[in-house]
Amino acid sequence: MALFAVSCVLPVDSSSLVLPRLGHTKLHSQDRHRSAHIRPSNRRTLIRAGLALTKEKVVDTGKVEFVHDRVADYSKGWTNAIGLPDQRVVSQFEALSVLVSDRVEMHSILAFQRDNWNRLFHNTITMASVAAAIASAVNGALPASGLQVVAIVLGMGAAALMALVSKFQPSQLAEEQRHAARFFKRLGADIEATLQVDPRLRGEASIYWEQSIATAHALDRAFPLPLTPIVVEKFPKQVHPSKISGDVDLARPEVEVSPNSHKNGWTWSAVEDLRHTAELLRTSDVPEYTSMANDAKGLNLILSITSPMLATAGVVLNMAGCPAVAAAVTVGSLFVHTFTHALQMGAVTEVYRNCAGYYAAVERSIDQTLRLPVEQREDATIFQQKIAVLLGRRPAVTPMVPVGSKSAGVLF
Repeated sequence: MALFAVSCVLPVDSSSLVLPRLGHTKLHSQDRHRSAHIRPSNRRTLIRAGLALTKEKVVDTGKVEFVHDRVADYSKGWTNAIGLPDQRVVSQFEALSVLVSDRVEMHSILAFQRDNWNRLFHNTITMASVAAAIASAVNGALPASGLQVVAIVLGMGAAALMALVSKFQPSQLAEEQRHAARFFKRLGADIEATLQVDPRLRGEASIYWEQSIATAHALDRAFPLPLTPIVVEKFPKQVHPSKISGDVDLARPEVEVSPNSHKNGWTWSAVEDLRHTAELLRTSDVPEYTSMANDAKGLNLILSITSPMLATAGVVLNMAGCPAVAAAVTVGSLFVHTFTHALQMGAVTEVYRNCAGYYAAVERSIDQTLRLPVEQREDATIFQQKIAVLLGRRPAVTPMVPVGSKSAGVLF
């Protein structure tokens, strides 16, 4: 008994793509239990793109045969042999998304905890220093051995806490964790957004997977969870941009695009625009924020050494029998510490370091993409718009960076 199928025709690459509705229903029912966990919007996008991979071949007898194109030609590894979403690939990215969500939660908790440490230390140092200064002043007016002992003990405690805070910089620790949560959240959002795009507009699935894993590992190294012993060094000799993305494979040469090429949306002008943007990021934006981070680190180092030294000097003066001078020096140490705490120079250093790392990651993304074969890259228009938004510039504007501009980024 002959079956009549109603077909829908989708034009792709000047050939009619047809999928019988009955066949689609059968495939959908067989795959329903495997794709039920995919978000509805993602499922619709992936299946709609998968339907466009089946070509119709009509035979004289009236029968319909199907010729499946190679999935790599259109889906770039995102769909299986019958044009439906590859559940193994989807499951991998869902597992990575769960890991990223967990990292966001962990870093957010640590940021809140270390910010509480910062407040607790500052309040304790303030109360101890004020009490030590009052005890020293009263001891100078009405000499008493008990007041001298109180001033010395409180002064030593304040000096020790100042040295501890100067070493670990709780405000900078909290800022590190806030940045880590933000970068992990961005990675998760990028994965979710990529899964909603037509597979033909995405980059190669295996390459995108490697890049996502490399980014997650880079963030783990750049923002360690343990407080010791692998905590980020607070006073390095030279501050370097935070590394929030994977390395570029320098052994792979840059792939040239011919002036007349339009494959995958990549044109010679688009490549030249991205090269110019990457060069500006490398020579202008990243060095500028790295220099600002080094300047902030230098000021933070001076203030961090000064406050505990003054507090220690107040203790020595109390021991030497100069309580009035000790009171003044103790108040001075508290003033310097409060000034340091108010400015949060450690957090400022971290902000500048991560601004440099942010622009360096954008530059690496461009460099890495231009080294891939054109057919494995993300669609050129989408990629350019992403880069423009990351830099704070308007998308769909050519050139991305105006001629004569001294910097590529305008976001910070």
